[in-house]
Amino acid sequence: MSNKSQFLSVVDDEPDIMSLFKEALYQRGDTHVFGFINSTLALEHFRLHQLDYCLILSDYRMPMMDGMELLKKVKTINPSVRTILISAFEVNDEVFEQCNCVDAFLQKPISIPDLIDAVEIQIASGK
Repeated sequence: MSNKSQFLSVVDDEPDIMSLFKEALYQRGDTHVFGFINSTLALEHFRLHQLDYCLILSDYRMPMMDGMELLKKVKTINPSVRTILISAFEVNDEVFEQCNCVDAFLQKPISIPDLIDAVEIQIASGK
């Protein structure tokens, strides 16, 4: 695929949240939106299509590989991909100081318009 058909992934171990965010972002119409409830599968998909990706949005607390670890691996593979970490839990500044792999942080619950705005900002800043 060409870079004009950019990929975006929503990674959240809660299927309902992943589906809600995926559907909302799909409505934007200018990216192919993928949803994953397993961060390992999300990373594999990213590895296969790394040049097509513009953004990955990931929940922080997930089994097997948390969102911070996922985004760190993503940035190692392709540093130009924008990343958003999202969590229902408070995340202190020390977490972000440990890793410069997060471009934006969103606190759950988040409204769909705020989610879309944050994604728009990150995609625009990555161009």
